[in-house]
Amino acid sequence: MKLNIKSCLVAGMFSLTMASCSLLGPIDDIHPENVLDDETVITDARSAEIAVNGIYEGWRAKSSIYNALFLRTGVMQSSSVSGARSFLTGDIQDDNVIVEETYIFLYYIINQANSVLAALDKDIKGLSEEENLNYQREAKFNRAMANFMLLRLYGEFCNMDSQYGIVLHDAPVRDNTPKARATVRQCYTSILDDLKEAEVLPVKHSSLGTVAMYYGNYLSAKALKAKVLLSMGNFDEAYKLADEVITKGADEGIMLEPVYGDIFSSFQSTDLLFYPYTMNNQQTVAGYRYDWSAGAGNTLRKIAALYPEDKRYAWAFDAENMISSYRMNKYQMNDNVDKVPGNSLYMLRLSEMYLVKAEAAIRKPAPDFTAAREALRPITDRAGFAADFVDNVADKDMLMTVFYQKYLELFGENFEDWFDMIRYNKLDGTDWVALGYVNSWTRLALPIPRSAIAGNDLLVQNP
Repeated sequence: MKLNIKSCLVAGMFSLTMASCSLLGPIDDIHPENVLDDETVITDARSAEIAVNGIYEGWRAKSSIYNALFLRTGVMQSSSVSGARSFLTGDIQDDNVIVEETYIFLYYIINQANSVLAALDKDIKGLSEEENLNYQREAKFNRAMANFMLLRLYGEFCNMDSQYGIVLHDAPVRDNTPKARATVRQCYTSILDDLKEAEVLPVKHSSLGTVAMYYGNYLSAKALKAKVLLSMGNFDEAYKLADEVITKGADEGIMLEPVYGDIFSSFQSTDLLFYPYTMNNQQTVAGYRYDWSAGAGNTLRKIAALYPEDKRYAWAFDAENMISSYRMNKYQMNDNVDKVPGNSLYMLRLSEMYLVKAEAAIRKPAPDFTAAREALRPITDRAGFAADFVDNVADKDMLMTVFYQKYLELFGENFEDWFDMIRYNKLDGTDWVALGYVNSWTRLALPIPRSAIAGNDLLVQNP
């Protein structure tokens, strides 16, 4: 079966249809109910808001890639999700259902963003020029995040000179015009261009006056950019930007939660830099993401055992004080009650900026171990470590300590640990198989879906 981007998006629209008319797609010949094309979807300020919210809602549509990569990095013990076990063994084929589903889902978000950008390229009734520009910047923030995820999943993101980037789209897809992959360098340029525009977005507030971190803003754009720069190997700039997010975040009320578990009890957590929009049970992550019935994976158990004083792992899997129906306390909100926020899907947290800053400080051309320790200290202090823990870590052990702390801080959230493993392997030669943390070291870049290649004769498979 051939699968081109257009047919992928049409299929995605049917599967993602929600109660509001917030889904749109640039299709010329099919107009299903609740799906508007980019020529008519935005006619006034209200429809512009709905269309932009539709981009954010897309992030909560698919979740099987989470189970798959949680298995791969040993965070999760087992999963019944179709196609996930292949990630555990490394035998990931180009017809794997998760490989195809994730590819479609991410390009769907990109096409949503491009459709909004096309529709906003005109005067909109009731929408000021600045409001119009800010909606465009939000669309570009989401496009940058989706392209970055695609690049890290399906491209050779750690090799700036690689030809194996992803297919870039800066306009709505209306037909099956073949298009080649961009180089990795071109992909990063496109992502950074989008984030540069998003860096001026103000922080929005809810009707209650609280910060609304379910919208892109200058803090989330800079946080994402810091991660992009770390992946590119621009460690000086990644360090500076992570530090800037920490400093300026405090001015907006964004700071580390004193108690780790409080991060996951409410979307009002001060630790959050970006989480996709959620309002009711139609915008939650599908339940199969929370496949924790078998408990923590072997790697998570091993790393947690290195640090018996760590409170994060113990809290997340505390059987006597389990408050989550999913058997892991990071998912404790209710997915099934109307008008009650759905469960956590945290894509950017302030804690991660401390860890990005720590790693970048070590990897800079002029390593600064003092700065790395001071960046790491607030994370380990909150996790229950001794006040002098970071002072007693030898310089030669600092990089792996940062890895372990990031793994324990973010496990079960956004599969950042997999991209960290790839980076540490490429830069430091870390053998994760020899350490017993992964079962195989193949298919570091997921194969491009067979059906996508069949529909695009310029699309080249990963080696």
